[in-house]
Amino acid sequence: MSVHVSATLRCNMGCDYCYEEPGRQYDQAQIDSEYDIEAIMGRLKQFKQRYPGQTPGLHGGEPLLMRDEHIERILKWTHEEYDLEEQKKNTHIQTNGTLITDEHIEMFEKYRVNVGISCDGPGDLNGLRYARSEMDGEQRDITDSMTEKTLNSIERVADSDASMGIIVVLTKQNAGDDEKLENLLSWMDSLQERGVSGHFNPAIPYEDVQADESLTPTRLKEVYLRTWEWMKAEPYRNWGPMNDMQDNLIGNSLRNCVENKCDVFNAGAAKIATGDGNTTGCGKTWGTVGDGAAFLQGDSNGSEYNNTEERYEMLKQVPGPHTEGEEDHGGCKGCQFWNVCQGGCPSSGLDYDYRNRTRWCEAKYAVLDAIKHDMKAMMTGMRMITDAPWDAPIADLAASGQLDIKPFAGMHQSQVSRDATKPSVSGARHDENSVLSQSLQNADFDTKRDAYIEKYGEENVTADPETGSIHGDISH
Repeated sequence: MSVHVSATLRCNMGCDYCYEEPGRQYDQAQIDSEYDIEAIMGRLKQFKQRYPGQTPGLHGGEPLLMRDEHIERILKWTHEEYDLEEQKKNTHIQTNGTLITDEHIEMFEKYRVNVGISCDGPGDLNGLRYARSEMDGEQRDITDSMTEKTLNSIERVADSDASMGIIVVLTKQNAGDDEKLENLLSWMDSLQERGVSGHFNPAIPYEDVQADESLTPTRLKEVYLRTWEWMKAEPYRNWGPMNDMQDNLIGNSLRNCVENKCDVFNAGAAKIATGDGNTTGCGKTWGTVGDGAAFLQGDSNGSEYNNTEERYEMLKQVPGPHTEGEEDHGGCKGCQFWNVCQGGCPSSGLDYDYRNRTRWCEAKYAVLDAIKHDMKAMMTGMRMITDAPWDAPIADLAASGQLDIKPFAGMHQSQVSRDATKPSVSGARHDENSVLSQSLQNADFDTKRDAYIEKYGEENVTADPETGSIHGDISH
């Protein structure tokens, strides 16, 4: 969760799939006149009081369309107010990379800026990211030269002392068939060899807003599974969302905002200060409930960010593809991965309805299942969130960093041959430190005992009401 400055939604690019595309015509004079640096700074100071642990960063549109002196003012203020040097923390910027100058790179180094660059691959793989002037039908080589500028910026930032990550939007253009995907993975590998990681974001088909360049859920599943196999093949490969999913399964927070709860009318994953000092939220929600247009959220409409959970209460009760004996109605009831997914981003809800689970469910379930299988196969006895009942109330604990399931606590090295060892667990004992115990930490004794009996069988459960101790032992 973080605070963003979006001084302008305008951009020098016009990507076919962009959820902020409407009304993004690019004119520098208009950009200069539509944001007020003093209003932005005033809002940032308010955010600092209300959300002291959430470091601001620069987003857009294209944030580098702001005046350099204003960019530096925000970065310098953030660096000092949040004590980034002492805390060894970073602020951030998300940019298409075409406007990065040497002066910008100096700022990124000086003020501890993590640079997020949006690029969908080299050459034609990046072909849906048009140069803005090409919207009027100018020559194709303008877009090609913009891609080269982005790739050049990636090289220059990689050679600097600034940290960097790449966002790749998955579309038909760069992952629609296996040849394109392998070319994309090859490019990603060249980045990973230099220590540059990144993340996939599937393009979302916003109806009546822009052309549908998204992958089908089945194709996205193929892309995710292939990427997981690619990632496992070399130790230096570390790409999202697969690395996030690994962390999520063992309770190491809930990384990536799409795995956390989100009130689409007050989306707190991105608490945004707009150019006029107002507040809004994640732009992806605009296409779901705002008809593609930005709308005020948070303080500016008198609301709190993320102040409702109705979507998640409903998703737990509505049957889905993993609900036994009931027809799928777009929910998540009975899904083993509920606590590491929670239905996914509401902006990608089935049938353009934010109340449904994500349209990417098929892909997410498949790769989570593959990661779970492989991690447990390599490390027998590893505990995961999925070891608890599917509806155990532990996602909020994981999201807030208050859950420690001790995933490796039951493991030790036991000799399985003369030449090799394999991590294993002795007796498969589950005690108060287990996933089940943590999921029931606020329940009364009888509720805890009944849950243990249901999971392990009455003959394998010992419970002492005087001490409150309960054990489920399947080693008998």
